[in-house]
Amino acid sequence: MLDRGRPGLDPLPLASLLSAVAAVAAGVTLAWHHPVAPVAVLAAFLLWSVVVACRSGLWLFVVPALLPLLNFAPWTGWVVFEEFDLLLWGVAAGGYAHIALAGEVLRDASPIRRSDRAFIGMAVVFGALGVVAFVRGLALPGDHPSGWFQGYTDPLNSWRVFKSLLHAALIWPLLRREIERGAGVAVRRFASGMLVGLSVVTLAVVWERLAYTGLWDFSTRYRTTALFWEMHVGGAAIDVYLALATPFVAWALWTCRSPLLWSMAAALALLTGYACLTTFSRGVYGAVVGSLVLLAVMLRWQRLPRIRWRTLAGVVLAVALCLEVAAVLGWGSFMRERISATDRDMGGRLRHWQNGLGLIRTPVDGAVGIGTGRLPGAYSQAVAERQFPGDVQFVPSAPGQPSGSVVVSGPKMPLHFNGLLTLTQRVALYPMLPYEVALDVRARTAALIEVQLCEMHLLYPRNCQSAWIRVNPDGSAWRHVVASLRGPLLDIGRAWAPRLGVFSMAVVNAGGVVEIDNISLAGPDRLEMLVNRDFSEGLARWYPSAQGFYVPWHIDNLYLELLIERGAFSLVAFLLCMGWALNRLLDAAGRRRPIAPFLAASLCGALCVGLVSSVMDVPRVAFLLLLVALLAVEVTGNTPRRDLDPEGQA
Repeated sequence: MLDRGRPGLDPLPLASLLSAVAAVAAGVTLAWHHPVAPVAVLAAFLLWSVVVACRSGLWLFVVPALLPLLNFAPWTGWVVFEEFDLLLWGVAAGGYAHIALAGEVLRDASPIRRSDRAFIGMAVVFGALGVVAFVRGLALPGDHPSGWFQGYTDPLNSWRVFKSLLHAALIWPLLRREIERGAGVAVRRFASGMLVGLSVVTLAVVWERLAYTGLWDFSTRYRTTALFWEMHVGGAAIDVYLALATPFVAWALWTCRSPLLWSMAAALALLTGYACLTTFSRGVYGAVVGSLVLLAVMLRWQRLPRIRWRTLAGVVLAVALCLEVAAVLGWGSFMRERISATDRDMGGRLRHWQNGLGLIRTPVDGAVGIGTGRLPGAYSQAVAERQFPGDVQFVPSAPGQPSGSVVVSGPKMPLHFNGLLTLTQRVALYPMLPYEVALDVRARTAALIEVQLCEMHLLYPRNCQSAWIRVNPDGSAWRHVVASLRGPLLDIGRAWAPRLGVFSMAVVNAGGVVEIDNISLAGPDRLEMLVNRDFSEGLARWYPSAQGFYVPWHIDNLYLELLIERGAFSLVAFLLCMGWALNRLLDAAGRRRPIAPFLAASLCGALCVGLVSSVMDVPRVAFLLLLVALLAVEVTGNTPRRDLDPEGQA
C-alpha cells in the first residue's frame, strides 16, 4: 500500500513488479484452464492487463460495468472459478505493472490520518482472520477429485468464498492511487460503471420476465435472478446487488443537468424499480426503501440550483414509480402471499439460524470460525432434515480408459420437501417431438432417474419434456438405456425474448446412486445436442443446479455467516470497518461532500439485506460490497472538497 505519510516516496517498484508478475501468473493459469475457450480467454486477459497498464484508471469504470456479465457458469460448468476473476487479476496485473514501470512519485500525497490508520488496522485484522478461515476450510479431509470443477462440499469452495477478500485487498492500493490522482474523476468513473452494470441487470430482468412469465404477470410464483448464476442453489445475489446499486441511480438523477441524460437516468430508475419489485423479496423492499429514505434525509444538507423542468420531471417519475408498486402489490397475488406468510417464514428462519449456530462446536470454532466455504457441507451433515437433496461427483478415468464418468446421488434419506439436485447442460431449443435420451448407466442400489428438457432460465422450469428411468442394482456392469421424452412441444419464444433450453438429470429416490456415462440427446433429425457427453473434459459444460429447496447452502444472514465461517473476532472487525466507513460518510455528508450520501445509502442497503440474506458466499457481490466500503473510506479522507464538486459529476 502506498504510504501517504511520506510525500515523494517511490511506491516500491520491486514489490509492485512482483505483485504484477504474480497476478499475471494467476490469470494465465486460470485462463488456460477455461473449459470452453482457453485461447480466446487467455488473449482477452493479456489484452486487458495491457489496457490497464496503459490506462490505469479505466478499471474503475470497467469492473462495476462488467460485473453482472462476467460469469458464464451454466455454459462452462465452473462453480469455484469465474470469468470475473480474470477481470480482477487483469486489474492487479496491469495496475501494479503501471506503478512499477512508470516509477511514479506521488508528490501531492497527503499524510495518513489517525482515523485512516485505525481503519487500516481493523481491515488488516479482518483480512488476516479471513486467511486463517481460508486455510481451515481448505484443509477439508477426504478424497476430492476434479479440482477445476469442485463444488460446495469440496476444499476449493473455501477459495470461492475467500477470493473476494483477496481481490479487494489487492485492488485497495490501486484504488487509493486513483483517488489521490483525482477523486472526482475516480468517483465519476465508478458511479458511471455502476449505472452501466445496473442497466445490464435490469434489461436482463425485463428479458427474463418477457420470456418466461410475461411482463405484467405478478401472480406466477417466479422470482427474477437476471444474470446471477450463483443463484443456482438459491441465495440473494441479485438482492444484495440491487441494494448496492440503486442509490447510484439516485446519484445520476441528483447530479444530471442535461434533460437527455436525466431522462436516461429516469428510465433506468423505472427499470430498477421493476427489477427490485420482481425479486418479490421482502428484504430488498425494506433495504431499498430504507436506504432511499436515509439518502433523502442526508441530501437535506446539500443544495443544488432548482431547475424547473427537473422538478416537474421528478414529480412525474415519482408517480410512475408509485404506479409500479401498485401494479405489483395490487394486480398480482404472489407478493401478497409472501407478505401473509412472513410470520411463518420468520419462525423457520430462526430455526435455521439456530441450526447454523450449532455448527460452532469448539472455542476455536467460535474464535476463528469453522472455515470459509465449510457451511454448506457441515450444515447438510449436521441437520438431517435439511440435508442436500442430492449430489454430483466426477469420477476420473481409470487407467486405460479414455474418459471419466459422473456419479449422481439422490438424498440420503426420505425428505419432507420437494427438492432436487440436478446435473444440467444448456442446449438449443427446437420445436420438435420426440426427443430421445440415451446413456450408459450402472448402479449398486436401486435408483429412479428423472430426465428433463425444459424451457428454463435458472430456477423455474416453464414447460418440460420428461422421462423416468428406473435402474436396478447390477454391480459393476454397464447398461445402455434409451428413453423418449414426453411432454408439450417446447417453445423457443420470441425473437426479442428467446427462451433458453436446459437438459437435466436427477436421482429422485432416497438412497439412490447411479454412475452415468456417454449421454446422448437427439431429436427426430438425429442431430446430437449435448457436448462433453463422455465427460472426457471433466464436468466442463455440465452445471449442478438445485430446484425447489435451497436451505443448506446459505445461512441467510451476513453476520451469522461471518460468525460461523470466520469467527467472532472476524465479525467484530467487519462491523468496526463498516461502522467506521459509515461514520466517515455521515461526517462527509454533513460537510456537503456530494458522493457521501449515495455511498452511505449503498452500504446501508446492502448491510440491511444482510440481516436476512447471506452475502459473502456470492463472490461478485461480496467483492462489490468491500469495494464500495473501501471507496467510501478513501474518498472521504483528506480529499479537497473541490475535487468532489458536483459540477463535475454529471
